[in-house]
Amino acid sequence: MILILPHTGPRLKEFRRYGVKHEQQFVELAIAEAKKSVPEDNRVHPKVGVVVVKDGKAVAQAHRNDGKTGHAEYIALEHKLPPDDTLAGATVYTTLEPCTTRNHPKIPCAERLIERKVDRVVIGMLDPNPQIRGAGQRRLRDANIKTDLFPAEFMNQVEDLNRDFTRSQTETAEAARVDQAFIDKNRRRSIDEWYRTVNAIYWNRNYYCDEMNLFTHLVEVSGGLSLLASHKKKQDVDPETFLPKAVAWWMALCGTVRIRSIADMLWTKFPGRCPYCQHPRHDNDECREKKMVRPGPDWSALAAFGKSAASQKPATLGGWQRMFAGIYPVEQLETTGRSYARLCEELGELAEAIRVLPAAPGYFLSEAADVFAWLMHIQNVVESQNGVDRQRRGEALEVAFCTAYPDHCVDCRSVVCKCPPILETTIGRIGHQAPATKAGPESDFMTSEDALATFQTKVR
Repeated sequence: MILILPHTGPRLKEFRRYGVKHEQQFVELAIAEAKKSVPEDNRVHPKVGVVVVKDGKAVAQAHRNDGKTGHAEYIALEHKLPPDDTLAGATVYTTLEPCTTRNHPKIPCAERLIERKVDRVVIGMLDPNPQIRGAGQRRLRDANIKTDLFPAEFMNQVEDLNRDFTRSQTETAEAARVDQAFIDKNRRRSIDEWYRTVNAIYWNRNYYCDEMNLFTHLVEVSGGLSLLASHKKKQDVDPETFLPKAVAWWMALCGTVRIRSIADMLWTKFPGRCPYCQHPRHDNDECREKKMVRPGPDWSALAAFGKSAASQKPATLGGWQRMFAGIYPVEQLETTGRSYARLCEELGELAEAIRVLPAAPGYFLSEAADVFAWLMHIQNVVESQNGVDRQRRGEALEVAFCTAYPDHCVDCRSVVCKCPPILETTIGRIGHQAPATKAGPESDFMTSEDALATFQTKVR
């Protein structure tokens, strides 16, 4: 005989209506499924099992990442049932409260249950995230779907099964409160202060890296921005998070080159106006005409503009983003694809600037500024597409920077990063994409001696 939670009224009547004996077998089956859950990465994830019951019989059951990456409800409803099966009147037993938010284009589990017109959802535990807890149950009830909880002893089993996930959510909630205090205090730091902060955190790791090494990291992270252009979706990857990372690696590169002030470097080329047409708002036709006469900027004229408008030089990250939004407004129907293509072009020119750095250091100053300008434009395109007013552009970037670089490394939590050169999470992420390498004479890689013998030109 299973125990019923000491609720009175409708809930107790509901369990009696559906039959305690039937409830127990489906609850136990859902818990058994939850124990099979497979995490998709190194983070702590909930163990979730789902059983779909119709006419007193289990017609589908699934667990998290059950043969396919995804939530248990999604797999049960969309992959374990024939597409033409109707679930109207069905009961779904799930060990965790259905989610209500997912990154587009994913559909939250609560909405999938509503779409399938299920009659009732029985939940093993509410989501331990205080910002989410109860939202799934409330969304189902708003859609006239009856909700209930597992009996007490089985709720205890589910909560014990997910104790690590609950602990991680509690720690995350506490960290969020700390992060918010840090954001409120530091979001309007000057761009040079962020420049010093990023380089101070990772100075120990980057000190022995040369410019090209740092540049490859910048290219690697900038590659993630291609998801904005291609609209390609990756599991648990938000492409918008790559832009603050790209800006940080750009700062690390500038630190390795030993730029004294990135604000001064940017203002030298962009003193509140386009460096070619020299207007506060870029004029494409005039820009093209002036470039035909003078391939590069008129640096003396830009210096004069910069000196006369020195009081208007932006201070914060958001201020620089808004300045570029004014010089290069986002055009109607503009896409990130075009801007990303221009960023790739500028990255190529920056690579050349790094290659010739000893002979022509001024070239780096110009090309590094251009890369930053295009990073800002991509962020402005994204925010324009998201309906953010131009006056509020840059706020999201400031918050993202505070979250990613809170005066310490977010991976090792040290003020000066102590992480290994290559994180285990990186190897885990790319490991499944690499073929197994062979050793010895059959190796895919030559020894130094073999390479020399293969490629060396012999003069006879």
